[in-house]
This record gives sequence, structure tokens and C-alpha cells, in this order.
Amino acid sequence: MSSAKHIETTSDVTRFRGVWVGALVAAISCVVIALTMGRGGASQGGPGPLSRTHSEAGLGCNDCHEDNKSAPAKCDTCHQGYQSLRAPHASLVASGVLLCQSCHQGHAGDEGVQRAADGTVTRYAGRSVAMPAPSARVAGLTAFVPIIPAGQCSQCHKIDSPQDPIAACLMASEKSLGPWRATLCFDEHVSVGGIRDANWEMARHAVATTARPSRRARETRTGPLSWLGMGGLAGLGMLGLLRFRSSGARGRKHDEPILRAPAILRLPIINSGTCLGCHACVDACPFDVLEIRHYVAVVARPAACCGLTLCEQRCPNGSLTMGDGTEIKDAVSLRDSLQAEHAPGIYLAGDATGLPLIRNAINQGAHAMRSLQSELGGRNEECEFDVVVVGAGPAGISAALEAKALGLRYVVLEQGTVAGSIQSFPRAKLVFDQPLELPLIGNLWLEESTKEELLARWLRIVRSEKIDVREGVRVSDIDAKSDGSFEVRSLSEEGDASVIRTQRVLLAIGKRGSSRKLPIEIPDEASHRVFYSLADARAFAGQRVLVVGLGDVAMEAAIALSRQPGTEVTISHRGPDFSRGKARNIEEVQRRIQAGAVDLRMQSTVASISQGSVTLTSPKGETRVPCDGVFVLIGTSPPKDFLTRVGVLPNTADKENET
Repeated sequence: MSSAKHIETTSDVTRFRGVWVGALVAAISCVVIALTMGRGGASQGGPGPLSRTHSEAGLGCNDCHEDNKSAPAKCDTCHQGYQSLRAPHASLVASGVLLCQSCHQGHAGDEGVQRAADGTVTRYAGRSVAMPAPSARVAGLTAFVPIIPAGQCSQCHKIDSPQDPIAACLMASEKSLGPWRATLCFDEHVSVGGIRDANWEMARHAVATTARPSRRARETRTGPLSWLGMGGLAGLGMLGLLRFRSSGARGRKHDEPILRAPAILRLPIINSGTCLGCHACVDACPFDVLEIRHYVAVVARPAACCGLTLCEQRCPNGSLTMGDGTEIKDAVSLRDSLQAEHAPGIYLAGDATGLPLIRNAINQGAHAMRSLQSELGGRNEECEFDVVVVGAGPAGISAALEAKALGLRYVVLEQGTVAGSIQSFPRAKLVFDQPLELPLIGNLWLEESTKEELLARWLRIVRSEKIDVREGVRVSDIDAKSDGSFEVRSLSEEGDASVIRTQRVLLAIGKRGSSRKLPIEIPDEASHRVFYSLADARAFAGQRVLVVGLGDVAMEAAIALSRQPGTEVTISHRGPDFSRGKARNIEEVQRRIQAGAVDLRMQSTVASISQGSVTLTSPKGETRVPCDGVFVLIGTSPPKDFLTRVGVLPNTADKENET
């Protein structure tokens, strides 16, 4: 009988010892921070460093404090004859309720405007200083004009009430600052006139033209709890570092690019026995894969899942985990170089590979071009180009930039326009919020970028780098030659055919393919009123529009159009009911119908389109609908047939014949 196998010594069965190192670092950090912060009057929960004016006057703690007690009313030692000129304030001062310290902070809480001897004007809050405020310089004069935050007055005044007298001292533009709004009544202690009046105007101008500067963390009140907090953060940082090192950095690094889609589709696996039905996973999924049915989360649309783990991260009790689902059908077989397994010499990048996200497309485009260049060998002078890039989306532009950097002869063929997939996004759509690395360009950072910002950046790059892009050219076929080169056949929008000889081809096309057209003839006078995507709904304000289709894209377009002032929206759907689409889109369309903003024509099809109207046919007969624009959003023809024709996808019919 063989003995049982011993448990391997791994981090799963042994205690992590790095916690002691983290605790030691935290303790040492607390001591060091306490000793450091104890200097300058900030120790033991003190009020922090002296204010800017007191510090520049050379004052110390003993000038105001005796025997380490609270500061007595010693302000008159330096500030004499500054009694309040307002009767209500003067009565509060006489009764001892209102002190100098009630308005003026002697330590880091002070704010104001300073004019230096050289005439430079700055607005300050504690030690922090804003950018110099534009103002006329008066050389040789110095001045400090204190600014009292409105919060100091809130015990007696209602700072948000326009009827309160303090409203005359506040700027409407600073209302969003709340208690940090600046009070501009500088005549509290002295009458108007002379150089003081000029200083006050200088201060008002600085407040109006300069944003309130933020305070530095060093000037906040720092006590023992703060030391413990900062020491604890240092300890946790060391603990996390040691934990990461001890794990051997298992798994893929976050910054390591993903180049190929997985062969198995990852799908959420939900334990219905423990699911709370809390909607956390449903709200986290950006693709509406999940729904709540009978108080339990279910995978409603598995085909829309991109394998993101947001749903798993948001589940409060671990009822949802990401696991392997079914094998991805019609997946393109690719080598590590992104060369098609069944079509040597043809490379792929972007959505056609089955890998979503703009960042992945950019990485694929550059990687495929580098692989292509290394496998190309010598230059074939009989070929016009070294590589033809099909598609001018993120993957295609990235590939073209890399080709230019490598010195390759290239051209980009695009059936629509540059970044057409991005142009089809709805107006102001949030695209991504992560850094991208573009060849020749470097980091392309657009935090919380909208469609318009990203599109403008793409077009600027294409122009500045002078990328050879031929728009309005649709590739119809790719013929492989005996010497390993290719003939790329294409058609222009005008119907002109052309053939390009190239050594290699890079397909940077999307999964959507070409937009499906209506099975009717559209007259020339009405063709300019037929659209296959919606880029800007505002352009159709006050018009009568017809949306053909009732999928997600069609519903989102109808919703956006119906929100424009004066726009009349009609939806034509050939089915009897909502057959597909995201739940939130269906609910919103139904709300728009009930509000009278959308007219839904079920079981209807477009019979004809003329200038100014559309004829719909239904079981009830034909109906003429006045129309200024038609949006045909009935889906797209996926590029499966094209990929099969050029050899990237195996021909299933041939396989069936073989069997």
C-alpha cells in the first residue's frame, strides 16, 4: 500500500509571516511621524502652525500664550483701534460673545489676499498660495487683507438666505463653496477711504478672478489619531508589498496586454440557494447580461458577456463567480503572432478576433504589425505595398502607426470613415477611462473620455502623422498568389473597382460588418434622408423621423431622438411585440410611448420611401407617415462570409462534404 501524499508547503497551508514586518513598520512610522509633527506647534492635537500673517510678523507661541494656556485677548497688542463699526457686532463684542478669534484664525485656518512689495497679488489659505491674481501693481506697498469664510458667520447668519444681511457680502459665483464662501465686507473695523479702499478693491478682484486654493495636509490639525492613521497606512503598504512578493506575482500582470480571445466563453455562475436578489451584479454589468427573475439573478443574455468580473466583485456574499461556459462558436484560429491559422499571410486585430475593448484592439494592431514585419523577410518589388490594412478603427490606426514606425510600405482601406465605429456611438457616450499606448504617439490618456473627445484625438493623430487612409473603399475579396503575395480587390463608393498587390494583409475589421439595407429601392431624391446610424440626435430637433427596427440600437436611437425638442418619432417593427433588447431600453421606450413622445407601429414594414414621407404596410393596410429622416437600424451583416471566403474561417460546407 502506498503512503498518502504529503501536503505541499505552499502559502495556502502556511501562515503569512509578513504581518509582523508590517506591524513593525507601522510602529516605527508612528514614532517618526510623532517626533516630526511635534515640531512647530502641531503636536498633541495642537492648532497647527501659525497663520501666514503672524508667521511673517515673526511672532511665536509665547507672544499670545502664557504658561501653555489658551490665548488671552492679546490682539490689541498689535491691532489697536479696530473696534467693530456695526452695532449688532459691537454689542456682541461688549458682552464677550464675539471675540477676535471668532472670525480671525490665528493658526492654519486663516485666509486672505496679500500684495507684496513688488506688487504681486496672491490669494492664500493657510500656507498654500493660489496663482497670482491679475491686478494693477503698486510697487513699494505691502498689504494683508483678511478674508473671513462665511462658515464663521453661520452661528448668527443664514448664509444661504438672500434675505439675510450677509447676502450683500457674498459672491453668487461662489455659492457652491458653501461655508467656504469668501465674505467681502472689509469695512467691518474701519471706514471707507484712502489706501484701505484700494486694498479692499484689490482683494475683491483677487477673490473674483482666482479660485480658492486648497490647503496642504501639513496644515491640518494633527493629533495622535492622525499619527496612528498615517503609521497604519505605512504598515499596510508594507504588508501589501510583502504579500504580493510572497505570492510570486501569480497570474497575469495587470499591464500585460491581452492579445487573443479565450477559446471558452466565461460566464457568471450563480448559486440560487444563497443569491440575495439585491441587483448588485445586475447594476455592475455594463452589457445587461444578468437579470433578476423570481428574486434570483440569472444569466439572461450569455452571448453579450465579455468575461469582465465586475459582477463577481460586487456580489456581497459570493453567490456569483465567473467560470467557464460554452465554447465560442465561429472563433477565428490565430497564432501567437495573430496570423490566421488557416490563411498564412493574413493577420487579424480588433473585434474580428473576438476580443473586445479599445485598449485590446490597439495592442493587437501594433503586435500584429510587429509580427508581420519580423516574418516578412525581404521586400517584394512586384508588390505595391508591404501590407494592406483593412479597417481604420482603433486597431487599424494603431497598426498603421506601427507600420510607419517600422518603415513598411502600407495603406489603410476603410469602407466608411476613419473611426467609424466610434462615430456611431451616441453623443457624449463615455468610451473609456484608462491609459492607452499608441505607436509613435505614446500614452493616450483621456480620463472619462466622451465619444467626441476620443474621435477628435483620433482624427488629429491621422492628420498629424499623415496616415495613408483611403476612405469609402470596401474590400470585396482577397486572392492569395503562388508566391505568397495577395491581390486585394476593392470597390469605391462611386463603384470604381481596383486591385492592389501586397505582400501581407492585416484585417482590422469589426464583428458588426455592413449595415443591413431595406429590401426596397430608394429613389435618389430621398437617399440622403436614409441613415444607418445615429451620431448626434440634436441635429434632428424639430423634425419627423422614422426608426426602423426594435433592437437595442434602434430603441436607444428612438429614445435619444424623442428627447429632442419638437421631434416626432415613429418606430416601425415587423414583429408583434418586443422580442429582444435590454430590459432598461424596453422600459424606457414604453415610458416614452405612454408619454406620447414615441409612436410604435407593430407588425409594420416599409413599403416605399419618398421625399417627405414613408409608406408603411401592415395587416390593417398601407399608411403614409410624414417623415424628414429614416433610420434603418435592423442590424448588420456579420463578416463571417467574407472571412470564410478569404480563408480565415474554415468552410463548414466543405467539412460537411468531406464527412
